[in-house]
Amino acid sequence: MSGWKGLGVAAVAALAFVAVKVLPWTLGFAGGKYLYQTVAGSPAPKALTSADVNAEIQKQDLQILKAIAEEFPDDYSALIDKITVAARSGGEQEVRGASRVGVAELRRKYAPLLPSTPDSEASQALSAQLAMVNYLMARQTPATCNNYLRIGPDAVSAPDNEFLADLDRIGATLFRAFGAAKKSGLPAAVPGDQDWSLVADAFTKSGGTPAEMDAIANANQDFAGLCPAMAKFYTAALSLPGEAGRHVKTAMLHAIAQN
Repeated sequence: MSGWKGLGVAAVAALAFVAVKVLPWTLGFAGGKYLYQTVAGSPAPKALTSADVNAEIQKQDLQILKAIAEEFPDDYSALIDKITVAARSGGEQEVRGASRVGVAELRRKYAPLLPSTPDSEASQALSAQLAMVNYLMARQTPATCNNYLRIGPDAVSAPDNEFLADLDRIGATLFRAFGAAKKSGLPAAVPGDQDWSLVADAFTKSGGTPAEMDAIANANQDFAGLCPAMAKFYTAALSLPGEAGRHVKTAMLHAIAQN
């Protein structure tokens, strides 16, 4: 139990090193690239309005933007205004930068709500994280998967549609969790030692080893099997029912989102 008592603090920190890369990058890559292509072909990019930019973004069908628009419409409008200002310059990097910064600001703004997230939305958001790790383990080398945990999506040199869809889902489910937390009225969940003990039991039953436990607790990015270990950790947390499960899942999501 002693190793997992520390895990309550350390493991959630291990989950956070990828977060700052993932969410802004999702919108920054897709939104910046395809919106820029439209702007570049416009005879008068400086005359673009927020309505023009919003219409183009809607065509991209990004789930993260749909989630922001539905859960936080005022924030979505402000984000579109920021992207419009960048788009008027006609520069791809400006558009990417505005979208990255805008989404990152919203993520940090609403991260404090996550401890009140209902279990269903917390499970969906954590499942999206697990889906990405499973994708990387199936399609990429162990080194690339571990590198993703270290530096984020730039570790994948040739991202395919499935990879981009997983990134989009990560962002969308997290903003859905923000929205659900805001409306839930649930007390903030703080996992205790007993909650982490349940995770330890589930982790061990799924084949988790002491070496993997230590790698997670110490955020050891050089551990060769870090991705399989993280997958087992996500799976263990997702298997927990009731308030104990909600406590652990929301703590993990909070660590991911607050950076």
